[in-house]
This record gives sequence, C-alpha cells and structure tokens, in this order.
Amino acid sequence: MIKNDKAMMRLLSMSDWQQLKCNFSSKKMLEELKQFDGDWKRYNPSKLKNNRWGLSVTSLDGGLSGIPDLTSLKEHYDITGEKVSDRDIIVPTDVWKKSGEVQKILDPLRPWVLRTHFLRMDEGSFFPDHYDMLRQEFDHDQIRLTAFININEYGFKWIYDDRLIKCQNGSLWYFNSHKRHCVFSTQANMIIMVILLKFDYNLHIHLMKNTRVS
Repeated sequence: MIKNDKAMMRLLSMSDWQQLKCNFSSKKMLEELKQFDGDWKRYNPSKLKNNRWGLSVTSLDGGLSGIPDLTSLKEHYDITGEKVSDRDIIVPTDVWKKSGEVQKILDPLRPWVLRTHFLRMDEGSFFPDHYDMLRQEFDHDQIRLTAFININEYGFKWIYDDRLIKCQNGSLWYFNSHKRHCVFSTQANMIIMVILLKFDYNLHIHLMKNTRVS
C-alpha cells in the first residue's frame, strides 16, 4: 500500500496531462463503431436535457444496456438498493471484443481496466465544472485516461483548471482528473473514450514506460 501511495504521489507531481504511446487509428475506430450505431444510450439519463450519449466498452454483465454503467452509480443505488462500484463494471462488451482499434488501447491495460465507455457529445451538451475522484473510498485509487476519437477545436471545448485543452484525434492521454474541469460541445458527434484504471505501482511503471515524454 505504501508503495502504491508513493507512486500516486509521484504521478500527481508530474504534468497534469501526459500523452501515452498508443498506435491506434481514430478513423478505423469510427468505422468499427458503426456496427453499434443502435446501441448508444443516454449518458446519465436522469439529466434529460443534456445531449450526451454513451456506448459501454465494459459493463456489469457484458451487455450494452447502459445500466448501470452509463448512469450515476449513486442514483442507481438510491433507486434499486444495489451497490455497484467502478470496480464491478469490468466485463468486456462486444465493443471491446469486436473492435481491433479498441483492443490496441485496452489490451495492454487489461489488468487495471475498470468502467470504460465511449462518450458522444452532441450539439449543446456539456459537463459542468466538476472533479473526478474517489471521495469516500480509501482502500484503492483510480486514474483516468482519455482517447480522442472525433473532436475538433471548434466543436469541442475542454476547460481544465481554467485552461483550454487542445488534443488531436488518435491520441491517448492520462490527465489528473482530481483537478476542476468542464467540457462543452457545440457540434454533433464529438466522441472520446473515457478509461478508468485501478491504480497501483505496476500501472505507474507501465505508464512511465509508455509516456511520450520520458
């Protein structure tokens, strides 16, 4: 545990955004995702006015219902009494199994992969200022990666700690999600992949071996 804690402290003391080596094609991935055009589900559907859609890469049962993997897990518990965490949403769906480009990203990370999904932000959708962190769980840590699939600087705005972030399609990044950030879309079909990873010392070593800047 101490080793993991020290590794996390070192990771957080480095750059908040670190690009990772990953040779995947966003164009090929978009082609592969066409077979799942009918499987996108509203992201966090209780917020009906927000034009956000998700496609599960991992889920609780390997299916594509989006429940509870594309919902608020707290709201899911309040409604059903079923307690589910990101650590439970780890079964690969057909999106992972049938996309070679997804496999290029996730297969090397398989020991650490937690809840993972594509996020499609259509025109007018947004995530208000927020932090992504484990607020009440202290027995483990997790980090987030983002793969940029179909964005552009005019239609997709990611504001991180009051700074505008610009990334290229076909790139994979670790970012320190503990800091305040918000995201807006002014065009349809802006797509990223959100990857949650269980953090430990071995993942830290893997990331350090695969960052663009060493």
